[in-house]
Parts: sequence; C-alpha cells; structure tokens
Amino acid sequence: MTDLTITLSGEVAEKLRKLVADEHYARPEEAVADALDALNASRDPALDAWLRETITARADAFEADATRGVTPDQVRERLFGQG
Repeated sequence: MTDLTITLSGEVAEKLRKLVADEHYARPEEAVADALDALNASRDPALDAWLRETITARADAFEADATRGVTPDQVRERLFGQG
C-alpha cells in the first residue's frame, strides 16, 4: 500500500484536530477512513446509474444541439404556468 499525503486547512483541519483531541479517534487517519467508509455506504447504486446513463446522455445531447436548452423563464412557465 502506498501513502497519500493530504493537506487540510481552516475549518476542516480544526474539525479533524478536535475529533482526535476529544478522543473520538486515536489518529487523524482513522477519522478519514471512517468518513470515506460512510461516504461509500451512502452511495445509491440506482442514483449512480441514473446519473451515469440518463443525465450523461442528456448532457451529451445538449452539447450536440444547444437549441434543446430552455431558459429559466421557460422552466417556470412549464412548471407553474407563469413567466
């Protein structure tokens, strides 16, 4: 396994220091590992698939033909019937 060095600053660094100081974690690496595990566990495969398939296809279609886009006023009109 290779090492990775990450620099945190400001509020994020202070939060990590506090977690260790308050003895929630013995080392900063443990807190980061827990955060990554939580992030991975919260991922929804269905949402990932929808983003990867549907949204990517729509973005590609818009890039190929920008006239397919709508203005914010057009969106409001379609949703609420008002401009």
